[in-house]
Amino acid sequence: MRTQHDPANCGGCGVACKHGEVCSAEQCGLQCAGGTTKCGSDCVDTKTDPANCGSCGNACPQGQVCSASQCGLQCVGGTTKCGNACVDTKSDPVNCGACGLQCAGGEVCSNGGCQLQCGGGTTKCGGVCVDAKSDPANCGGCGKACANGYVCANGACSFECVGGTTKCGGVCVDTKSDPANCGGCAKACANGYVCTNATCQLSCGGGTTKCGNACVDTKSDPANCGSCGKACAQGEVCASGVCSLVCVGGTTKCGNVCVDTNFNPAHCGGCNKACSQGQYCDNGTCKSAAAFCKDFNLQGWSCPSGATKFCDVKPIVKTDPAQAKAACEVCYNATCYAESADCAGMGYGPKPPGQYQCGQGYFGYATGCSGDAGRIWSICNSFTTYGRWAP
Repeated sequence: MRTQHDPANCGGCGVACKHGEVCSAEQCGLQCAGGTTKCGSDCVDTKTDPANCGSCGNACPQGQVCSASQCGLQCVGGTTKCGNACVDTKSDPVNCGACGLQCAGGEVCSNGGCQLQCGGGTTKCGGVCVDAKSDPANCGGCGKACANGYVCANGACSFECVGGTTKCGGVCVDTKSDPANCGGCAKACANGYVCTNATCQLSCGGGTTKCGNACVDTKSDPANCGSCGKACAQGEVCASGVCSLVCVGGTTKCGNVCVDTNFNPAHCGGCNKACSQGQYCDNGTCKSAAAFCKDFNLQGWSCPSGATKFCDVKPIVKTDPAQAKAACEVCYNATCYAESADCAGMGYGPKPPGQYQCGQGYFGYATGCSGDAGRIWSICNSFTTYGRWAP
């Protein structure tokens, strides 16, 4: 029995809420909390509830599941279809590691295995392992649910997300690596894909490793320390790929993670000193993103959106695929896709691979046959440069 949202058994068997109250995060109240939505007399997660998928009353047809707030035949965003539900088999005690593998009484599901305690930087709350830094139902500690409209940002309830994360629904996520929100809210990666540099791909980039459906840094990830599935014990951190009680290489222990406080926007200048949304961390100081803008300097071509420049929260680097994608989307005001049809090198344009139209501008991030990275080039004539999105 799940006591988190059941008004007849709220927080424990037989603990019924009063008339007009709802059960949210195991507590009776007048409104829902912890990132859930009030639908009738119940608090539900509209990201996964097939009876209220994306909004109250929006029921999925028979045979479909609700995944990332959308009805479909398959689960997306790194979840697995178990029966008629999409679940995270890394943390679901009823489907731990695979569908139907239920943990015994007193055990939790941690990194896809039944354990007596949580590992990989998560916290045991009831019978579930959660990330108390981002879980709106257990924000900063078990049972500390954020009120309706709030998100959990770095372990504290807030109106906006901090530390380089984005507010998607009621949760703060990293759109550069979250397969359920890859490159933007609700942009879920298909089954088998991972989110790397804000783009759904079959393999990971940027020095990360594919572990399950996520791209992780095995040098610092306490859930995959040194290799996939090697979770550090409670109280340990992952330092240079080894579980340890202390951090190395000039990094600082913040909670259960080793971070570089010179450049980490969630711990800028010290643990839990998070930069506001739209800021970046430079040598331990939060700074405005306005410092990093690049005029496109367009020549005989114009962006469909009318944009003339691209800005980012960090220095603009011509070989950064995530920035190339973002610059393209500023120009077109639409989703951009990776394209390699031209010898000019990899770039991003407004059409999926193979569906490009001649004359469209592509934002390149790799050196090719006719020039270096950072150019905006014509997809059918790579020698034609419309301008530059990066120095």
